Amino acid sequence: MTNDAFIEPQPLGVPCPQCGQELLLKKGRYGLFVGCGAYPDCEYMTSADFDPGTDVPCPECKNGTLVQKTSRFGNSFYACDAYPKCKFSVNLPPVAQACPSCDYAILLRKKSAAGERLVCARKECGYKSDLS
Repeated sequence: MTNDAFIEPQPLGVPCPQCGQELLLKKGRYGLFVGCGAYPDCEYMTSADFDPGTDVPCPECKNGTLVQKTSRFGNSFYACDAYPKCKFSVNLPPVAQACPSCDYAILLRKKSAAGERLVCARKECGYKSDLS
């Protein structure tokens, strides 16, 4: 009988977005997660099914890119990788496409029971594409 309560950290070959060290797949008391190999000097961690990046440039600072992160409550969100200098974040997956209504730099992919549509990231705009 094998004991899978503890597994050796597995290198992923992906650099940490905060310090550049290699990220490791680890197992904790709540399941698998990805953490920085430089822990405890760098405390970066995310869920095991994370997306390392989206290639969508940050519309606020124009320097960083939006990456998927997980909140302390287990919810996914997308935030600028230049944090803490830039605190831009959105709850839906971003798309590198300008809003046709207000020309804001990104749109968000919103799924519903009726289908999927793109919506403007600016709440004041209210743009919604047709259902697809």
